[in-house]
Amino acid sequence: MRTLVRDHVEAGAGFLIMTGLDAAEQDTYEQVLLWVSDALGTVMAQDKAGTRVRAVRNRGTTIGQGKSARYADSRHGGHLHTDGAERPFPLPDYFTLLCVRPAKTGGALRLVPVERIRARLADRPDVLAVLEQDFHFDRRGDQAPGEQATVRKPVLFTTDNDKHAVTYLRQYIEIGHSQPGAETLTPAQRRALDAFDSVLEDPASAIEGRMAAGELAVFNNLRILHGRTKFDDHADAARARLLYRTWIQRTPAVHDTDGQ
Repeated sequence: MRTLVRDHVEAGAGFLIMTGLDAAEQDTYEQVLLWVSDALGTVMAQDKAGTRVRAVRNRGTTIGQGKSARYADSRHGGHLHTDGAERPFPLPDYFTLLCVRPAKTGGALRLVPVERIRARLADRPDVLAVLEQDFHFDRRGDQAPGEQATVRKPVLFTTDNDKHAVTYLRQYIEIGHSQPGAETLTPAQRRALDAFDSVLEDPASAIEGRMAAGELAVFNNLRILHGRTKFDDHADAARARLLYRTWIQRTPAVHDTDGQ
């Protein structure tokens, strides 16, 4: 498993999709996902409640609605992003998705590697320079009492091992810069974000595919921006689209996996 992740998620395309879990009992999916995630590093909490495995399903919200609604709670498409865009560093190195049930129609994943964006913007050094400066990202209510409602960080940055990396969700930046005490986005910042989005929205930039039941994917969260196409669900809630997600820091596992 570690070798596959090293070859495909780290050195290769930035993601790995494994099949065959459709033979497992669905009520064990969360435990299976935690076991796999623990094998890759430290499973991170995804919110201040300490959620380690999050159910990704349509909760009837729109992205950025209220103080805490997130992209994963809606059925809308677009809005390519990285996970944990609302949190300060350290960010998740990997995120996983385990498909329990796909949507009735739509819901295909769209993936864009940060290398493609940098290559497309190579003739716009002014844009790259702005994206490497700090923006206000809204915390989506996950800040501790007394902490700021936003976190300042760049969209594009370099990791400790000199790899290009990204953290992004445009709506969180827009909301963040509207918070009290945060500066309004400057014309230069808006031009840079618009240029970034134009690359993300170009079909030629993306890799697209629809996950099937029982497929488990591991993504390099610092290299790959992802989103989905809009989906329509079954009327029966028991058949509605459902995926499970974990966030992982690339460090030795600290959770008990019963020696397995």
